[in-house]
Amino acid sequence: MHKRWRWLVGWMAGIAIIVTACAQGQITDQPAPAEAQRTDKEQPHDITLTIDGGTFIPDVTRSLHYDYMAGLTARHALESSGIVRFTEDQSAIQSVGEVSLDSTLEWGTQLNDKELDPSDWDHELKIGDKLLVYVKTVDSFEAIPQQASLLLIIDGGSPKKKYYVNKYDDNTTVRDLLKRSGIVQFSPTNKSIVSVGGYTPQENEHWILKVNGKKLLDTGLDMRLKPQDNVEIVLKQK
Repeated sequence: MHKRWRWLVGWMAGIAIIVTACAQGQITDQPAPAEAQRTDKEQPHDITLTIDGGTFIPDVTRSLHYDYMAGLTARHALESSGIVRFTEDQSAIQSVGEVSLDSTLEWGTQLNDKELDPSDWDHELKIGDKLLVYVKTVDSFEAIPQQASLLLIIDGGSPKKKYYVNKYDDNTTVRDLLKRSGIVQFSPTNKSIVSVGGYTPQENEHWILKVNGKKLLDTGLDMRLKPQDNVEIVLKQK
């Protein structure tokens, strides 16, 4: 009886060693990034991906670190971030987190402070490389100045807030910005909001508008906006 017990304990220990060895030997196709505060002196051999939302979309700004591994490409690093989503043809960044851009803006990428074209995303990264994702005007290599932007925030109708960054144009009104977004549907008279992002309020709900945190009056749709203004559509209970 004692011999059988000793044999059973030894067999279980052997299985545990094999399982542990297999787990340690696993290799994943893509590295899991870690969001942490590091310095070059502390971690000289990692790869850094920085998402720069500037002051107009600070919620999306973050810095992710990857342990270097052979074969890691810029595309893999962007995809592994968990917040960068590509277009269907994988040729451009569609959105970052819950932030989308209007048709005059696009997401740009840089590698070590030099513009990185999407056609080069499949090139392998080197130890210490630094990737940057930022907002720029279409077909340019310059980041959009923060003072030349407008931000539309949708709070309601979906689990998370959504952000739409728009390029500022002179004489843009609140109504212009909402129509430009392509997700706001107005009543036939263009005086009230019917739905946002396909969501129509229930009988006990309604949309309210805010500009820079202050509630907008019903007559405020024709208010002219200034650079860096934030327009927020919020779903509230009546």
